[in-house]
Amino acid sequence: MKTLLNYLLKTSLGIALFTILIPFAVAQEVLRGPLVSMTEFTVKPGHEMQFREGVKAWKACYLENNGDWTWNMWSRQQGEGNVYVLASQMLNWAEMDKTDEQGKNCQLLAMNMINPHIEKATNHISQLQLDVSNANPLDGEIIQVGLYKVNPTNGYKMMEVVKEVEAIRKKAGKDIRGYWYTWLTADPESPNYHVITAYKDFAAMDIVQEGVWETVEKEAGKTKRDELQAAFRSALESSWSYVYKLDKEISRTSK
Repeated sequence: MKTLLNYLLKTSLGIALFTILIPFAVAQEVLRGPLVSMTEFTVKPGHEMQFREGVKAWKACYLENNGDWTWNMWSRQQGEGNVYVLASQMLNWAEMDKTDEQGKNCQLLAMNMINPHIEKATNHISQLQLDVSNANPLDGEIIQVGLYKVNPTNGYKMMEVVKEVEAIRKKAGKDIRGYWYTWLTADPESPNYHVITAYKDFAAMDIVQEGVWETVEKEAGKTKRDELQAAFRSALESSWSYVYKLDKEISRTSK
């Protein structure tokens, strides 16, 4: 869907223009991983079936043309409207210079079968922060995504707290559960960071696990917990979260 994505971003879908961000963590030593292109599609009311059928048709065409691109299409389970997020990984920015020759034969499908059913779309780039993220590939059909917009005054404190919390949890023998991403592009309403927690299915979300702050208090004491919580909260302007389900029919998770 690189060809699909490129095509849709060139059409008049009301794509939000983005700016390049200088993350608060840039001044620090940060171990950064691959880039992730994230395109959020808001589907017109009553057009979800047509949108999905259009993407299925595009996917079939792309595979017939031996395209090698992979992507995940996530369906948002809460919030306003029917929203899908197309996520694809890039090793670096240079990949955006490449053209997807195999997908060119499928561009008309995007124009005729997908574009008419999209109300709006936005595209942004984020980057995995390896030092505070689970080292294993994301595995699960359900993800919970926490999004954080930081304030200009204390925003730099947020990832400092995350790193210290994970160091405490590591000392306590706890594995890193989440995948932290820094947003490299943004519009005025975008977050600065998001964290993903993956689950096998919805039932897995019912399994009670020890909370992050509970572990911090057990290992480092209540005073330290209160200190870190206060620093974290002081960094935030706003935060919100959604749950997404992988739509396997319109994804291509591997070649």
